[in-house]
Amino acid sequence: MRPDSRSMRENILAAAVHLFAAYGYHAAPLRDIAQIAGIQAASIYHHYPNKQALLVEIMETHMRRLNVSLEYIVHSSQDPLQRLNEAIANHIRLHTTYKDEFFIVDTEIRALEGENRAYILSLRDTYEALMQDLLRDGMERGVFRLCDVKVASYAMIAMCTEVATWFRPEGRLSVEQVILMYRQLIAEGLLLSQAIEPQQGEIAQQI
Repeated sequence: MRPDSRSMRENILAAAVHLFAAYGYHAAPLRDIAQIAGIQAASIYHHYPNKQALLVEIMETHMRRLNVSLEYIVHSSQDPLQRLNEAIANHIRLHTTYKDEFFIVDTEIRALEGENRAYILSLRDTYEALMQDLLRDGMERGVFRLCDVKVASYAMIAMCTEVATWFRPEGRLSVEQVILMYRQLIAEGLLLSQAIEPQQGEIAQQI
């Protein structure tokens, strides 16, 4: 691909990210994306066959970015707590760095069509499975307290994802300060030494 062609493709994608995040996928026509990118609407078709292809590329790029980084964390250390801390930091950093892109990933699944929806959902399922493997391993090693792995992973992912909705780079706290706080909050809930003994009548969850 020629450099000028690559640059135009990136301009189109950036315009799509801006409009999809600001107004939603269905409210962002291709002509407006083309106008922001500085080209004629028909020129988009030299780079993308349709608007759906833009949405899929945004979602695929950033879900793969999330998955590859978590796979590296899972396989680069044998320490469950270290992997947990790195997974929390990774999720928060990516969601605050690529705020609009991950907002689109999290809110526009409903706009995907046919096989595109199944494909993107499979990437999300992979991420959740990696996170659950990380938590399950910590439980099996006696580092994390026993709890429902799926529920724990969903809670952790939702908690870290939510940071992007309120975090401001110019705000009172830096990203690293927020990461430290979230590491403490999540780890204190999972570490076996912090576990609260089940009350009488409660059923202990199995891995």
